[in-house]
Amino acid sequence: MSRWFVFICILFTFPVSAQQLVFAYGPGNGAPFAIINGQQLTGGLFKDIGDALSAHSGLGVAYRQVPTKRASSLLISGEVNALCLTHPDWIEGHEQLFWSPVLAQDFDHLMTLKKESLHIQTFEDLQGLNVGAMTGYIYFPKLMNLFSQGQAIRRDFNNLDALYASLFAERLDAIVDSRISIYYRQKIQADYRKLQVSKLVVYQYDLYCAFNVSLLPVKEVILQALQTMVNNNQIKTIISKYR
Repeated sequence: MSRWFVFICILFTFPVSAQQLVFAYGPGNGAPFAIINGQQLTGGLFKDIGDALSAHSGLGVAYRQVPTKRASSLLISGEVNALCLTHPDWIEGHEQLFWSPVLAQDFDHLMTLKKESLHIQTFEDLQGLNVGAMTGYIYFPKLMNLFSQGQAIRRDFNNLDALYASLFAERLDAIVDSRISIYYRQKIQADYRKLQVSKLVVYQYDLYCAFNVSLLPVKEVILQALQTMVNNNQIKTIISKYR
């Protein structure tokens, strides 16, 4: 009994400064989520949010590059302990994690080359088109049904840059990407301003941070820090920087 008492005391009095946030990021995420130079994460939303959370919470922070498709399983196993700008629906076993408040909202749209004069205004306009998407990503049922029924052909990619490259090379009729991503790309590179962004929203979702249960001793510190970042508009400011 006394040993369990000592263990519990140690668990819940563990110094905050001794804990470290280890954020996952993958090269497939691309900018503005992960800006990588020389194999190092040097900027982007993941790093900006992680650095800000570290400053507010007093926790140390590190970033670990992992295969994009394995980020969720590594988070659950504890090889990394934090992942931001994600959603419970995207993580199998999400109930094994603890979650932040809603940090932001994003929308997925369809992009086409302006010169192709494709005007996608409804889901029916996608019939017969080759549409690029990120592997494993889900969308509104109307679009998923078009894919599953073969009325639109889905081409999957593991990397955003490769997805866009195929569109520019005219191997795809359209691609799906998030509003945060496309606005950043159009801001920094002229080539992306050659793209037409459809007003049709094919997915809308809230964004959260998720944490491994190894961080439960500092759960309240983490959640309070994130809530402060939401309340003082710091999250909104970070995202706006990339628009």
